Amino acid sequence: MRVIVALAVALVVVVGSHSAVAAAFTACWVTQSVNADTGFQDTVTRCRIAGGDTVDYASDNDVPSVLYPNMGTDLTGQCWYYTSAATAYVIVALYSDGTAEMGWSTDPGNSSAIIAIGPTVPRCTSEPTPISDPSAEAWDYAMSYIHDPPLPNLNPAPGGGVTGLETFIGVPVPPDHAASLSSGANTLEVEIVVDAVVVTWGDGRVDTYPPNEEVLAGYPDGDATHVYEVKNASGVDLVVEYDWTARWRVDGGPWTALDVPNTETLVSYPVAEIVSRLTD
Repeated sequence: MRVIVALAVALVVVVGSHSAVAAAFTACWVTQSVNADTGFQDTVTRCRIAGGDTVDYASDNDVPSVLYPNMGTDLTGQCWYYTSAATAYVIVALYSDGTAEMGWSTDPGNSSAIIAIGPTVPRCTSEPTPISDPSAEAWDYAMSYIHDPPLPNLNPAPGGGVTGLETFIGVPVPPDHAASLSSGANTLEVEIVVDAVVVTWGDGRVDTYPPNEEVLAGYPDGDATHVYEVKNASGVDLVVEYDWTARWRVDGGPWTALDVPNTETLVSYPVAEIVSRLTD
């Protein structure tokens, strides 16, 4: 899984001349407002207080609350904004013009578990309406589907491996999967397949096999085999992985890939050695 380090998850603000009591804001965006002292237009952060009025602040840092990034639409289209309600969105990269690369945290407690969710988007410049994120819905669906790890069948079974003899591995592969989900007024399509099966034999050799039932049939006809050359009584770490590929699209549009993690199974596999001796 590709890991992206987020530059910002929440904006911890510094309270200026405004009340130090944190308020609940449904949205904070940037806009232009006439400065009563100078008569010129200033860029301000305008926040909608939950269930109430809007308040202007000189900058994001003057908003008396911890703010989290969110996605929405305003008069110009899709954009990002701040809210005081915790979200799973993070800012991966923030640019001087206010545009940002956004990400979605798949594990709020893990700052490295983040996936990118599209091209850069501008900062909202009028009051936004929150939108659901189809990539997040696709991610949740994909992760609920691919949670089962491989169930390898080894011959000889663990405890029976011997140097110089073939070890066969059989791995059942889930069939290709497609789903059509409802995403608000849109249709969200998700496709999930096992692109390959990766076997790390534990002695330095790694093999990648196509998701083919004949290749991965196991003993005696399968092609996924390995010959250990060095004994290991305590057991090598034999790891079998499903290399998943997933993608999603909305209303028949272009496909977008989801960088989903592999699922794996580790088997401790002892390897014995047959020693020939001459006897009287």
